[in-house]
Amino acid sequence: MRIYKQLAHKAFRIGTLVIVSFIFLTVLSVIFIRFFNPPFTSFMIWESNFFKKKIDHNWVPIRNMGENIILSVIATEDSNFCNHLGVDINQIYRVIRRGEKRGASTITQQLAKNLFLWSGRSWSRKFIELYFTFLVEIIIPKRRILEIYLNIAETSTLTFGVNQSSEKYYKKPSNKLNKEQAIRIALTLPNPKIRSPKTLKPYLVGRIARLKKDMNILKKDDRSSCFL
Repeated sequence: MRIYKQLAHKAFRIGTLVIVSFIFLTVLSVIFIRFFNPPFTSFMIWESNFFKKKIDHNWVPIRNMGENIILSVIATEDSNFCNHLGVDINQIYRVIRRGEKRGASTITQQLAKNLFLWSGRSWSRKFIELYFTFLVEIIIPKRRILEIYLNIAETSTLTFGVNQSSEKYYKKPSNKLNKEQAIRIALTLPNPKIRSPKTLKPYLVGRIARLKKDMNILKKDDRSSCFL
């Protein structure tokens, strides 16, 4: 009986050490990216190894990206970005109620997934994603979260960052994009390996006019207060 108690006590100590170490290292990692630009992400490493090629990635400060690309990504991906704590409950409810196939992941969730996690779908992975999501929201200001996301988001195979996409498809930096060009890039983000800004399907092209209006509304109300 004493042996079992000793083993249980030892297992508890090891488990506690593992959990505390995990929390310490993850908090340290998030603090690091608050102040320093991440040179790569777990997803970049996976992509580079899978295709056996170098990635196309160059960091651009958010102040140099241009208002159109920032507003278009927010309008397309996460219009309540400034008003939630990493998870948009209202958006999840709308997706479930309408039976929509698209996801309800916020920009912060996508950032956590691309920065720290592996490809795949499982409950354990989703739980860790939520942990990192809330950690990022607690430690990093919203504007910085958006800056990191805009630089690490995959915009086509082996291409990361909205500015790199702008250079690739329109031969100019993102701060020179007009509204329609910026929206076309933003519309590729949910599925960048299949979608291209130049060859969007008709149902996506049909969203452009509405998204232009959404961008104007975002600029005027409090939903842009955390990044403009």
